[in-house]
This record gives sequence, C-alpha cells and structure tokens, in this order.
Amino acid sequence: MRKLSSKAAFLSGAICLCTFSLLSGADGLIVFSSMRSLSAFQPKADLNVILGLIAILAVLVGTVVALASRKHVKIVVASVLTIVVVVASIGAVWYAEASISYWFVSADTTGAQDNALTMYCENIGHLQGTFDLVLSFTNAHLSLKTSLPYQLVDNQTAKFTFALQPGEKQSRQAWFIINDNVSDFYITLLFQQNDGNFLVKSGPGGVDFVSYQRDVADRNFTKRIYFPPP
Repeated sequence: MRKLSSKAAFLSGAICLCTFSLLSGADGLIVFSSMRSLSAFQPKADLNVILGLIAILAVLVGTVVALASRKHVKIVVASVLTIVVVVASIGAVWYAEASISYWFVSADTTGAQDNALTMYCENIGHLQGTFDLVLSFTNAHLSLKTSLPYQLVDNQTAKFTFALQPGEKQSRQAWFIINDNVSDFYITLLFQQNDGNFLVKSGPGGVDFVSYQRDVADRNFTKRIYFPPP
C-alpha cells in the first residue's frame, strides 16, 4: 500500500512539473496554431513545448521501468524526478526571458540616393531586454543622414542598441545609399545579444532580409524574393 502511495505521489508530482514545463511559456502549445501577422516565416516550435515533451517521455519511461523493476524503484523515481525538475527549471528561465521580435520595412522600388528603411522591434517577453540590431548591406552603405546613436562596425554594417520593457515596441529609421554601378544589392537585419545579456531570446517577426535587382527598363531597383546573397 505504501509503494502504491509513493508511486501515485511520484506520478502526480511529475505530471504537474511536466504540465508546467509544457505550458509555462506565454505561447506554449498555441505556437503551433498562431503566427504573427507580419511574419514572412513559419513559426518555430516553442522551447517549452520541446521541454515538456521530453519531460513527459521521461515520466512515461520511468513509470514503465519502475513498475517492471521492483529493486530499483527509488533510483528510477529519483532519476526521473531530477530530469523533470531540470526541464521545468529550464522552461521557467525561458518563460521569464525577454523575447524580442524584430523586422524592417523598405520600399518595393527604389533608385534615389537617399533611401529609407524602418527597423521595428517588440518585447513580447516578461523581462526588460537590452540588445542590438545589426543592419548590414551588400553593394550599399549607411547614409550619414541616419540619426545617432549607432555604431559603425564597417562601411557596410551598423549596430543599433535598443532597450525594451515587456510589451514595449520601438522603431528606428535608417538611410542608405546604393553603390555606383551595381546590378543588385542586399539588406540584412540581425539580432545580437548586448553585453552578454543571455536572458534575451529573439526571432524574426517579419522580414529580416531583402534583395533588390536593377530593372533594365527604368534603371530603378525592385525588391525580389527573399533569398540570402551567395
């Protein structure tokens, strides 16, 4: 009777921890059925879903082994509980992190020297997040018309620092110039952690790369399918 009680307590506690690790994220299982309206990409599976499935698998395997092996029940129970606790702890940290969604918007057709784009970012997590968005060009470069502050990494790359509270959204406008005598150019926006701030996760909330090709007829540049440069 005591063994049945201990097994029931083990299963109850493990199932509770599994449920927490599976659903602790704000997105949780909903990530499979939802997608941000501006996203040009399929959403990635939330880490909490993966962790929860691992925890459930550990509980199921541990339960089978514990029922089949009477000699090592305590070792199996302790091992499975350790795995589930670790998984739930990782899920809790992931849940508490700042979660940054970022993208940019640029014109479909451009040909002027002063070309503008707007970077957007939003903190959909639960903690304040400080991070960098790195704007890179191929066959183009940042214009001095772009307002400070930003850090020039090289003549084709600039780093913009953001600090967002939970639920906050910001935007920054950047200006760029297309290099002379080129047939195409590329723009890439990348997320970068700031000063070792590891409690910040990220994912594109929309377009983070575009390429443009020069039109033969009017010599303007037109946006084309979003493939990375070779």
